[in-house]
Amino acid sequence: MSSGNRGSSGNRPSLNRPSGNNRPSTGSRNSNRQGNRGQNANLNRNVNRNVSRNVNRNVNRNNNWNGRRVNVNNVNVRPGWARPGWGVARPWNHGWYGGWSTPSWGWWGARAATWGVGTLATAAIINNAVDNAVSSNQTYIVVPNSDYQLLYGSVQPSGTDVVSFAVNENGETYQLSADCNAGLIDGQEPQSADEAELLNAACQVAFGSA
Repeated sequence: MSSGNRGSSGNRPSLNRPSGNNRPSTGSRNSNRQGNRGQNANLNRNVNRNVSRNVNRNVNRNNNWNGRRVNVNNVNVRPGWARPGWGVARPWNHGWYGGWSTPSWGWWGARAATWGVGTLATAAIINNAVDNAVSSNQTYIVVPNSDYQLLYGSVQPSGTDVVSFAVNENGETYQLSADCNAGLIDGQEPQSADEAELLNAACQVAFGSA
């Protein structure tokens, strides 16, 4: 057998090797891998974020709120003072709450820094929300910077500093209390900026200038 025959036999392509047309390109392989990885990462990130948000919100509410769940139909959301001109119609002492650039509560500075907030909703924002709700015959206001709905007509002082109120959260209604002077909600410091905004809104409706 000649050396020329051996050379052509050695250069003959293997039957087991995929041809160029059938072999997946490196670019496609990397693209698919990166695409799947990106989709899975985004999916997992979104799922984890949503689960964590819902779990944390429920844990905070159940652990930190001593208020009881109530039937909203049993809550007086339309007292006589909750009408146009409600600010002067409130039949109790008011006007002392607020008036500061930052709240005077002892815990505020450190908590606010942790939450990354500088201040809470102003009296003007909350008063305007109540005015609009009264005008449109709506029984609640959306608490600024939160998902809470404050049933403003349920706000009822007990003494000169403490107030009780009802709030809607995730389709449920809760009866809570707040100490506006000490800055406590149901006897505890707020555990989130949302809770601080709820405390602030209830106290403004009860004791703020309007």
